[in-house]
This record gives sequence, structure tokens and C-alpha cells, in this order.
Amino acid sequence: MVINMNGKVEILDIAIIGGGAAGLFCAVQIKRRNPELKVAVIEAQDRVGKKLLTTGNGRCNLTNLYTDISMYHGSFNDGAEYLLEFCSPSVVVGLFEELGLLTYNEEDGRVYPVSKQANSVLDVLRIAMDKFNVKVLLNSKVSDIKKTKNGFDIICGNKVIFAEKVVIATGSKSTPSTGADDSVWSILESLGHNIVSPVPSLCPVYVESPYLKSLKGIRASGVVRILKDNKVLTEQVGEIQFTEKALSGICVFNLARIANSEVNTEFSVSLLPDINFNEIFSLLKNKKCMYKQSSKAEDLMIGFFNRMLGIALLKSSGISPSKLITDITDVELKKLSAVINDWRFKVIPAKDFSKSQVTAGGVVGSEIDKTTMKSKKIDNLYIIGEAVDCDGDCGGMNLQFAFSSAYCAACDITL
Repeated sequence: MVINMNGKVEILDIAIIGGGAAGLFCAVQIKRRNPELKVAVIEAQDRVGKKLLTTGNGRCNLTNLYTDISMYHGSFNDGAEYLLEFCSPSVVVGLFEELGLLTYNEEDGRVYPVSKQANSVLDVLRIAMDKFNVKVLLNSKVSDIKKTKNGFDIICGNKVIFAEKVVIATGSKSTPSTGADDSVWSILESLGHNIVSPVPSLCPVYVESPYLKSLKGIRASGVVRILKDNKVLTEQVGEIQFTEKALSGICVFNLARIANSEVNTEFSVSLLPDINFNEIFSLLKNKKCMYKQSSKAEDLMIGFFNRMLGIALLKSSGISPSKLITDITDVELKKLSAVINDWRFKVIPAKDFSKSQVTAGGVVGSEIDKTTMKSKKIDNLYIIGEAVDCDGDCGGMNLQFAFSSAYCAACDITL
């Protein structure tokens, strides 16, 4: 029930806490399947879908047709595999098309609305909620949830909301500018759930380097590996972006969850990954012979890399950019070859979520039934989307998980 200022009491069947992608999609799918159920979305902000509007650089990357289980991480990994079968990317696209959203997919499988505007995705969800009479309670931050004999009492300021079933769809700490936080996790802990400590994911990674300031804004293709105790944990291929204090780019974003959760790690950047150390050395030695005696070392990198990037590589190898090319020894060329092949950056783990697109962490996967998204600890409680300890790589994987987990919960609620 919702106790309003006028004392009127209203019974709710389903309360969905969180008006983001997962919560809105879940509400719509519940009402489509059973219009008689009384469903309300409880949102702490003054409007729903704020974070959804920021996804895909404002275009909203709904899903990815090439989504694979290897692209998901966390303790709910097995659950993600089930959800991909139960509600695949093509099913998500179909469900949105039924709501009136036209989509298209790019060569890499990313799916966007034809309008290329995230507003279109939010609008079709809002129109559907209006059509099916989904209640939306704005400016209603949940401070507590109490289990009762017949359901739940949800505390929002001076209001107490009763619902027979509750869906937790509150998201996480990422993009706090949209109002995101993880305060509901402490409530879930009080109810008996365990939480994997959150860390920023899909974000730039802070590193130590005296050369970053000079490289700000430069991009280069390569392979980025994350190492611990000189052992490769994993790697990504793609475009590396240099910022004043960090490495960025999709390949780095996909390594951020490890970089921010592990200690004593470092990045190894290979800028010519298709050729080995000996081949790089031969290239440099042959190129050295192409210059006249008065040429300087900084010219050696021309044709290989951005000029400032070349200078940084030389300095990292202990070679002064102003040194005459003819004076560069084979030993120095080997050092330079090694840096081009394996440029090291010490990682500085971050706890700042302001630049992260996703939070790694959440409710432990073993405490959630993967076939229903029901809590295994609390009857009639569902946990979906980013509240679960499951995060995906860049490219639509996280919204795919939000929508598939929401649909799974909706199907079980309406059985």
C-alpha cells in the first residue's frame, strides 16, 4: 500500500525499485503479460531513465548481436549464460520492436535505435508504461525494506509502501551525476544477502608515467595486457587513448574491472603487436641507415608513430630525442625495440566511479536463482540488472544483461 498525504491506502502487487533500463523494461513486460497486476516503479530522482540517456554516447547501444558469455564477468557468470539463451539479443530487439522502436545494427553487431537517440528508447518505454498504467513514484528514495508475513514494507521518507513482491533494479554507483548510487546494497545486506565490493569498470585506468602529459589526446592501435607478478592475466586489442593521467579506449575499458580490483598490476602496451622483438629491431636498424648523419633520434620514429608518441618511446628507452641517429647503438635500438613491444605502465587502482560506465560487484551470484532472478534468501524478492554481481564488456553487453534479467524476472512474476 502507499500511504499518501490524504491517508488513502493503495495495494500494490509489484514494487520495482529503480527507474533505470532494467526497472522500466521489467515493469512494461510484467504489465504486458498480466495487465491486471498493480505495478509501481519507485525512483529516487525527479525523472526516470537518466542513466539510459547517457548510454552509447547518447545513441543507446541496446544490445550486441554477437554477445557471448566470454564477454561477462563476476560471480553470476553462469546466470548470464542462461539469460543469453532465455532472452537473446534478437529477442531483446524483437521485444523493443513490439513496443514501436525501429533499430539497426552495425557491422560489429551493436544495435541502436534508427533515430540514433537514446531518448527514443526511453520514450517507447514511458509510452508503454503509460498505456499499461504503471505507476511511477518519483523523488522516492528507498531507505529501508522490511520483510513482512505477506510481502514487504518499503520505506521512502515519510511514506510506507507495501508490495507483495519487490524487484531490485537500482543499478550501481557508476555515473553518479545521474543520481546512481548503491545504497540499496546495504539494505540487501541487512536482509541477509552478501555483496561483492564494487569497483569502477568500463572506464579509463590511472597509471604512473612521466610521459602522459605530453601524450594527452594521442591515439594508437595495439594490444594492452594486464600483468601481475609478470604474468599476463588477460589482454585486449584495440585503439589506446592517452590522457593526462590515464590510459583509455575500449580495450582499456574492458580491463578496468581487473585493474581496479587487483593490487600491484601493470599494463604492457604493445604498439606493433603483429611483429616480434627481432623484427622490430631489424626495422629500426634498417631505418637508421636511411638518414643522413645530422639527423636526430626523434626522426627515427617518423612513419611509425605520432611524433610525440615516438619521442616518449625514445625517452622511455633512455635515448635522448636530440641524439644523432648515427650515434644510436645497437644496444639502444634493442632497448627501444623492447619498449615498442612491451611498454610498461604501473596501474593505480581507482575508487572513483564518476567516469565509469559500469560497476563491477553487487549481490553474489550464487544467492540468485538464474532461471527466475529470485533471491534464494528472501521469498518474493527479485534482483536484476547492475544490482547483480555481473558486468559486461563494452558494446551493448550491459544493457543486454539488464533487459534479459528484467524479462526473466517478469516472466516468473507473471506465471
